[in-house]
Amino acid sequence: MARLQRALVNLEILNEDINDLSDTALYGDVHKRLLQMMLDTLLELNTLIGNETHASFQQMLAGSPFETVFEKKQMVSVYVKLLGYVITACEATNKASLIINDNFDERADKRLELLQVKAIRAKSQLKTVATAMGKSDYQKFLLMCGLSAPEWSWDVLRARF
Repeated sequence: MARLQRALVNLEILNEDINDLSDTALYGDVHKRLLQMMLDTLLELNTLIGNETHASFQQMLAGSPFETVFEKKQMVSVYVKLLGYVITACEATNKASLIINDNFDERADKRLELLQVKAIRAKSQLKTVATAMGKSDYQKFLLMCGLSAPEWSWDVLRARF
């Protein structure tokens, strides 16, 4: 129980840290590191809540900012998937940009193609999960992770991929 409470507190702190980032710091190294830490914490939380009932989980969340985010304990595993897709897409896109801007050699075409496919696949999987969870829950996810860029918005996500 103490580990579960600690994981929830860690998640709340990470959420506050992300929401305290300035607009210029969003999508920078600090934001990416915080998102990875949030993913690690969500993975731990997902493991810890395995033996909890829905009612006991909701009781632990009472009064927390996640009370409306994790209305069902299965939402934790959905957030793990979504955040994993976001991190994968960001990493692949950033690596592709580095290749285009700095390191374009004779083997760059193949690496670039693989990275672009990886980013597209991650965003497509993100769209599938986001569509299944609905606009309202997806917007809660965006808010929790500080993903305010237009590329992550519901309308863009639904239109592009």
